[in-house]
Amino acid sequence: MKHTMKVCPKCGFVDTSMWRQNRWRTNVEFLSINEFELEKPELAKLLKEGHAVVCDELYAYRLSGIYVEKIWVKTYEQVGKQAFHIPREHFNHKQDPHQKRFGEG
Repeated sequence: MKHTMKVCPKCGFVDTSMWRQNRWRTNVEFLSINEFELEKPELAKLLKEGHAVVCDELYAYRLSGIYVEKIWVKTYEQVGKQAFHIPREHFNHKQDPHQKRFGEG
């Protein structure tokens, strides 16, 4: 599996974990629960016990099936649980009136 490396331009924090970007939702990354248990065992335990969302100083985490999703804690504090569902497109994205659906003439 390919590792990603992210560096904060302000503080220099280097994140080399195996988190992967969710292709459908903005600012959501995911990791298997097994990998998350290795990275943050105390938070994984809380999620497995049934806590809907757990937070550390940087991120909010939630369990979604066999994956743990994370978002920036500041976004979670402002939006709440809906922060995990912000789509990549704009909410009021208008369809081009000249665009046709597949199969339309």
